[in-house]
Formats: sequence, C-alpha cells, structure tokens
Amino acid sequence: MVKKIQILLVTCILISGCCRENCAGTYIIHGTVSSNVDGSACVGFEIELKEQVLSGGVLNGFYETAATTTTDASGYYHIEFPRKNAISYQIEIEHEGWFPILEEIDPEQFSPDIPLDFDIITTPKADLEVVVHNAPPAFDIDKMRMRFLRSFEQYSTCDTEWRVFHGAEIDSTWFCIIPGDVWMPYLTIDQTDPENEITTIDSVYCESFSTTTITVEY
Repeated sequence: MVKKIQILLVTCILISGCCRENCAGTYIIHGTVSSNVDGSACVGFEIELKEQVLSGGVLNGFYETAATTTTDASGYYHIEFPRKNAISYQIEIEHEGWFPILEEIDPEQFSPDIPLDFDIITTPKADLEVVVHNAPPAFDIDKMRMRFLRSFEQYSTCDTEWRVFHGAEIDSTWFCIIPGDVWMPYLTIDQTDPENEITTIDSVYCESFSTTTITVEY
C-alpha cells in the first residue's frame, strides 16, 4: 500500500509539477508566442509576468515581477508562480526588432489547479525612410504635399498627416517605424501649378527587419 502511494505521488509530480493540494499556492500560465506575419514560432523571447498586489489591505501602486521565462525552440513558454492576493496581472514581452507586448490578465482567469492557456501574437518592425527632393530647375513657387494613406495605430510611428514642402531648395528626409511585411500606400500632390496639380498614389512593400525608402522627386 505504501509503495502504491509513493508511485502515485511521483506520477502526480511528473505530470503536473505539483499535486492538487500543493497547487493551492501556485498559479500556472503557459502558451505560445508567434508572429502575426506567418505564424512562425518566436524563439528566445523574454517574458515577464507582473502583478499588482494587495498587502495588508493596502494596494501597491506599482507592478512587481512575479516570474520571468524565455520561449523555447517552438515558441512555447511556461510560468509557475506563487499565488498572492493580486488584483491585476500583466504579461510583457520585449525582443529586438519586434514591437513590445503588454497585455492585462484578469486574476479571475487563474485557477490553482488548472493552467491558464495564454497564446500571444507578436508584430515585427520595419523601418521606413522618406526622401523628398526638388530637382532642378527649381523655383520658389514649387510646392509638394505628401501623406501616408494607412495608419497602423500603436504599431507605427508613421502618421497620416499632410507634409507640405514649399520652395526651391527642398531636400528633406525623415524616418518612421511600421509593422513588417506590409504595404504602405501614400499620396503625393505636386501643386507647383495650382491649375494643373499632379496627383500620384503609390505604395511600397516594407520588409521586416529592414529599411524601405520612398523617394519623392518633383
């Protein structure tokens, strides 16, 4: 009988990491981190789980680190952490070349004996360079307007506001960041001759982890 109990305990530990009575003080969260471009696994991504805790009836005004881990070769992560009187959790992921992730997790989603499945989709970055140049012959009345036609909300530092270039000596360059492997449409209007404006709509494909250049010459 004693031998059977020992075997049962060992089996419980190997399968779940802790038996039901021991899991009462432990929470588990696991899942996969993958790219929104092709669903590929995000390997070696650092993950930090944070918690906002009530201590002695007083709410800490900041998030504390509950646990950290790194995704494996299949993009999988697994976190076990002590159960506390937390009112909020956050999971944060940062990796070079990718937009950071910060997501809230309701404590009600956790159960002491049931791992929480929490898959995460990440977005790679791409750099966009824009060059506007007034080619000779250039005159003081020359005028060009340009703007992007798509906004990627929090996954971009590129806006859709008009940029206006007026004068003979225009040679302007600026950079912004957008999601990788997307098309960025843009609009230009050459207003040098107000009665014969030249409107052009075009787009460029912005590959992840690289710089794409838009050149506007008028």
